Amino acid sequence: MNTATKETLNVSILGRNYTLLCTPDEKSSLLASVTLVDQKMQSIHKQMGLSGHDKIAVFAALQIAHELLQHNLHNSASLEASQRINNINQAVDQALLESDSAS
Repeated sequence: MNTATKETLNVSILGRNYTLLCTPDEKSSLLASVTLVDQKMQSIHKQMGLSGHDKIAVFAALQIAHELLQHNLHNSASLEASQRINNINQAVDQALLESDSAS
């Protein structure tokens, strides 16, 4: 990726400032990601009373990864259910065609 097309973003996560580089089309999703990570870290800091940023970051990463895996599992199950429904529909359509042909 060409660094000339990148812009600098200054963000704050759990009270620490970070400078990030991104392309203009990545900016909104990157800012949403920063907000999510900051919220997770703030929540963990309050709930668990942890003070080390590295520990809080690990717990936040684990929570986000868990949520992502659960989401993917749900989507996978939904896709599988849709495929099964399509297969059933095809079997019913085939049976109806065969029934009409026999008449």
